[in-house]
Amino acid sequence: MTEPSSSRRYNEKEFALIFKKASELQASEAPVDSSAGMSLAELEQIARETGLDPALIRRAAADLDTRVTDRAPSRFLGAPSTLRLERTIDGEISPDEYEAIVLEIQRTVGGMGAASTLGRTLQWTSAGTGRRRLSGRMVQVTLTPKNGRTTIRIEEPVSQVARALFAASMGGIGMGMMPLVSVGGGYLGTAMAGPGAAAAAAVATGAAFLGATYLFARTVFNKIVSSRGETLQTLMSRLAEHVAATATKPPKE
Repeated sequence: MTEPSSSRRYNEKEFALIFKKASELQASEAPVDSSAGMSLAELEQIARETGLDPALIRRAAADLDTRVTDRAPSRFLGAPSTLRLERTIDGEISPDEYEAIVLEIQRTVGGMGAASTLGRTLQWTSAGTGRRRLSGRMVQVTLTPKNGRTTIRIEEPVSQVARALFAASMGGIGMGMMPLVSVGGGYLGTAMAGPGAAAAAAVATGAAFLGATYLFARTVFNKIVSSRGETLQTLMSRLAEHVAATATKPPKE
């Protein structure tokens, strides 16, 4: 391997790439030591020295600590049918903060919802009718302060979106257009190979068209789930920051 010249100067982009690569090499080559590592304060100090905003380090750390409990992606849908996120933070949030929490949820998710409390647990559920439109959301957020910690859970089922999307694409557009496509395929088969190939060409053409509508619905559904997942991650980060900043922490022994 050719050694780089010691006199070469690197721009900011190259500097970032070099340190990123060096970190990856160290992580892959160094033995795992559970006692080693850096505190959040140390990471923030490094961020200041390298020109990064320490607040972004805290947000990244919060996202890393968020336990995502999505179900395994459905083979048919290509994405989970339910999105679930959970994180536990040191300290118990006060009920006095629930109003601010609800406002943050509604601002991030969009739309209105219904908030309720059971004991010290806050639960917020997005409002809507029994028959939702495709763009509707069914988000449930729960905050539970207990034993010196606060657990945040966010859940959103997307199975109704999948049913509506696949039914509209494959059942409506696909099945409605397939006879016309099959007839066209039959005419093409007759013109090219005679009447005996007409039926086979019609079936093959119709199946191909139906498969295309399935792939279209799957692609759209995956984009919807990805977008909603990003929104829920953003909400989790904001709620975690609020809880961490306002929660009452137990005294250290």
